[in-house]
Amino acid sequence: MDHKGDLVFAKIMERVLCFEYMHGGSLDKHITDESCKLDWPICYKIIRGTCEGLHHLHTAQEKPIFHLDIKPANILLDKSMTPKIADLGLSKLVSSTLTHKTEIAKGTQGYMPPEYVESGFVSKKFDVFSLGVVIIKMMAGNMGYFCRAEKSPKDFIEHVTENWTRRLQEKPGYSSHQIDILRVSTTVEIALRCVAKDRKERPSIKDVVHELAELEAKIEKMSLASDLPKDLTFQRSCNANILSVDPPRVLRFLFELRKEASCCLHLTNNTGGFIAFNILIDKNKYSVRPGQGTIPPFYSRDVVVILQAQEAAPPYMRCDDKLVVQSTSISQDLVIDYEELFKTAMANELVDVVKLGVAYVTLDQ
Repeated sequence: MDHKGDLVFAKIMERVLCFEYMHGGSLDKHITDESCKLDWPICYKIIRGTCEGLHHLHTAQEKPIFHLDIKPANILLDKSMTPKIADLGLSKLVSSTLTHKTEIAKGTQGYMPPEYVESGFVSKKFDVFSLGVVIIKMMAGNMGYFCRAEKSPKDFIEHVTENWTRRLQEKPGYSSHQIDILRVSTTVEIALRCVAKDRKERPSIKDVVHELAELEAKIEKMSLASDLPKDLTFQRSCNANILSVDPPRVLRFLFELRKEASCCLHLTNNTGGFIAFNILIDKNKYSVRPGQGTIPPFYSRDVVVILQAQEAAPPYMRCDDKLVVQSTSISQDLVIDYEELFKTAMANELVDVVKLGVAYVTLDQ
């Protein structure tokens, strides 16, 4: 730069704030008087993510952080609709999770708990109350939140559940109604406890996160129990793990529209005898090569699973399909009618079962 006729070098320091651009905007843009315009899987993802974010604030190692202004406008959504809690302008660092008192009430009308409005008391249950309001408005709409006062908790839960059941049933090709309705009823029941007038009756955010985690564990058990058709009910034999399967939990397909995708299953016989296997999966979408066979002692075999070309991607790339590998011990490697073999073996409870979930991934994930 020029200074008194001479060229000199100067160093200028500037401070710049950098913000992440949130493609999904704020949550309030998606909530109407009726309910949230987003599909239930996304709503549930936002609810769980917000709960986990709030739990992170409340359990900060140095000092807990009370947000004090949780509302839809302060929940931002990124490109994948993952929620981020924003605007900590009213947040308060506290030395403990005990109750505090403030003289001046600051916050957003309708999201502040009664003990704060009436007496200025601040505790970890402040944010829990606000969270409950947000969840109820997501599930019942802005007007539905105020209507809850006219109904008993049981009637309100039934009302919200019926509305979401109707929405889910109207969605073509949707097959997870029972599981998602359980999520709906459980989530709204938790939300009603969060907005209890007496703060001592509200759960902590730790309790909320724990309850949702327990719900997912319960759903996982339900899902595994209902993988097979009703006429193929089985019991796991005492010979569990006679056949090891790799991958052991989830079969992942690289999903591209109108293109086939394939995965490989690696089956290993861990015994000194012959093992017959049978693979069950939705034949309308997948093919398996080979779907049945025999594996010699301490030997491995590869199976190719092919996802047929799909004309449309599932909503939000969510897949609820399952693959089931049945296996049973046989005396020797002979020509076998596998259907008859497994029908008899299951009647005698001699079938070992390994179940895998199916997931779709894309190149940009």
